[in-house]
Amino acid sequence: MVVTDTKIDKHPEHGCAYCGTQSAGLHFCSGCGKIQPVRDGSDFFTFFGLPRKLVIDESALESTFYKLSRQFHPDYFMSASEPEREASIQRSSLLNDAYRTLRDRIKRVSYLLTLEGYKEAEKKAPPDLLEEVFELNMQIEELKEAKGSGDDADLALARSALGEALSGLKEKLASIDTLLANLFLDWDRAADSDDPAKKTVLDRMSELLSHRSYLNHLVNGVLEDL
Repeated sequence: MVVTDTKIDKHPEHGCAYCGTQSAGLHFCSGCGKIQPVRDGSDFFTFFGLPRKLVIDESALESTFYKLSRQFHPDYFMSASEPEREASIQRSSLLNDAYRTLRDRIKRVSYLLTLEGYKEAEKKAPPDLLEEVFELNMQIEELKEAKGSGDDADLALARSALGEALSGLKEKLASIDTLLANLFLDWDRAADSDDPAKKTVLDRMSELLSHRSYLNHLVNGVLEDL
């Protein structure tokens, strides 16, 4: 590539940032072939050429990631214009962020909810878990007391009881993940329509993520105490 004084057009309505081709490709212009700058409002789904849906072919996602990684690599733009070099760096960075998010189904649904105007999920206890949380806190206190007393028998009993509680929490997490997976299908069926059920699905996924975040926090806390 030859270094030029290419001027970049930052207005997306003009098509290609360099030659103005209206049919400029997603990442490279179909006319002049130059890598395009990252436009404001680019989202991770669009970046990978995907619809805003939750069931994703993860092997295809990985293949696209490696293909784009090679195409965007800054080493290929060492002799290009400054705007093109900057675009390769921007696209490489966005590619990594998008891949880390979309390959993880929990991060993926959380990101979708953000795009749909929902705030980041807060830790919210499932209504049917409050009594168990109270008992869990008691068990954690018993474990701490057993550690302090140095009584091996009491410590073993406390760890066993807390271990059982941990298994129960992990089962609840798995149950939430199953419910979310079913809602992924519901969302994908309704995503391309004006189905009013879309809002119901989004609300339910947001609620489940809040419960999941709370349970995950409990699990991590128990693991630390054990």
